[in-house]
Amino acid sequence: MLVGIFVYGPFVLDLFLHHRPPSRFLIPSGYVGWVRVEYRVLSAPALPREGKYLLVVLDKDGTRQTSSDLRTGWAHDQFFYYSANQRQSLSNAGWCKGGMIWGEVIGKDERSVTIQKFFVGTEDQFRMEVDPAGKTFSPCG
Repeated sequence: MLVGIFVYGPFVLDLFLHHRPPSRFLIPSGYVGWVRVEYRVLSAPALPREGKYLLVVLDKDGTRQTSSDLRTGWAHDQFFYYSANQRQSLSNAGWCKGGMIWGEVIGKDERSVTIQKFFVGTEDQFRMEVDPAGKTFSPCG
């Protein structure tokens, strides 16, 4: 029991201490490709809220700029395709589980703008995007 507390305790504590507001991403229906959200762009509007979620509505080219800051930490974000008044939930399940959200990367550019990127598409589309020659091992068999 003590070993479990020492091994898993810091991880569990980190989950509670590093919680951030979750985001709800609205992606144009049928969009496939890289999404790019730029945070801390002073000339851009702040992200609105939808309940407990920060609402990130992406342009038709999969981009958005906002003056809001991207806080670090853990949250359960949501992803949707949207058109007019309809939303279709997109899964961010892992490998071999039918996910549509892949390869999230967070960093800064030369302007000190925080960039969040992720790929929207099927697992096969993501694999072709990052490995067009198909040389990477596929865990799905």
